[in-house]
Amino acid sequence: MMICDLEEIEELGIFDGINEIIATTANEVGDPNAAPLGLIKRGDSLSVRLFVGTHTYENIMAKGKFVANVSHDPMLFVETALNDIPEERFIERDGELTLKDAEAWALFKCEPNGLDISLPEVEFVKGEVLKREFRAVNRGINLVVEAAVAATRYVALKSDLYLEEIFKIRRIVGRCGGPREIEAMDRLEELIEQFE
Repeated sequence: MMICDLEEIEELGIFDGINEIIATTANEVGDPNAAPLGLIKRGDSLSVRLFVGTHTYENIMAKGKFVANVSHDPMLFVETALNDIPEERFIERDGELTLKDAEAWALFKCEPNGLDISLPEVEFVKGEVLKREFRAVNRGINLVVEAAVAATRYVALKSDLYLEEIFKIRRIVGRCGGPREIEAMDRLEELIEQFE
């Protein structure tokens, strides 16, 4: 179902608060990129926090847009946080670069303000619901996303505080996550080792 009205954005799984999505962008020559991004919704206001020097920031600066892919796959958050995923994981939908395994996607226009950490407002253009899955909340997926965020901060800042946070999260995921979440934490640790 195609959605083009901001009032219907909740149909895409985007609610008030920080929505952790996988942003897909492309550079000037069309090379695809995917990375976790917090899409902040406060009523009718939408914004994102971008970090200068990242591929996502550079691609948005060049093209003025990104696609928010909604996913509950913990491995996808881990892989896109610290790694490049292969081109075959992307697909074009309605003229936009999306992820094949997305549950929904939404196109946003964006004009970063050029600061080291920018909080630009974004404008919803269109989106589509691809899958509707009814599920109970699993603490494991949320914790894997939190660990992936901590890992990106560890890589950028090299602070052991983030490693300690990841190890604490790992214990909890071992108790309450499923096999996919546990596998995602294993992969996250492998990827972090590449940056040590």
